Amino acid sequence: NKISSKNLIFNLKIDTNKIEYFLELKNANNKNNFIWDGDWDNKKINISEYRNYSDSYNSIYQIYKENKDFTECNEYKAKAKLILKEGKSGRGESLSELNDYFKSLDKLKTSLNQYGYKSQLELENDNKKNDEIGVVIGSNFEIIKLQDKFGGTHRFALCKLLEIKQIIVSVKAIHKSLLEKNDLKKIITTNDKNYIISLLKNRIEIIK
Repeated sequence: NKISSKNLIFNLKIDTNKIEYFLELKNANNKNNFIWDGDWDNKKINISEYRNYSDSYNSIYQIYKENKDFTECNEYKAKAKLILKEGKSGRGESLSELNDYFKSLDKLKTSLNQYGYKSQLELENDNKKNDEIGVVIGSNFEIIKLQDKFGGTHRFALCKLLEIKQIIVSVKAIHKSLLEKNDLKKIITTNDKNYIISLLKNRIEIIK
């Protein structure tokens, strides 16, 4: 059953240490589908390995733990190459935009240190309300960070580094086995988004 994730993505406040695994992008299902079937969650990797798989996650440790200049971190070098080759990088279209982005991480770190993790709604970024730390939920109710491209990797790394106790995650998809047949039927036949989201939240309440 293909059920669009467009209207079903929802946010949860969780303990940061609840995220014990991540999933490589190559093992993620269709990001437009909210219900993921199959054994993708068996391919999860312990979060302690994440630095070896994600330049974005690793860059925070390189800058703030190893005290490297941001221009020396792997992510910056890779993005700078992209800009010189293609004129864009996902973090800016010029080296000066890329530099500004990396400099802005200092502000983010200071804010997290002072105020803890603030949701996009708390920051009044209403049009980005689902731009939190992107996760999926596996068949054993495990919360699995998505490698990259699903949001919040720098924020997540900073929260880990600063030992921030609670974060907001954006649930992008859940394993099909967490839902009963009746649930699936209701999700397919009803247009009441709030009802569907409360049903999904109730199903995964066990993880909080």
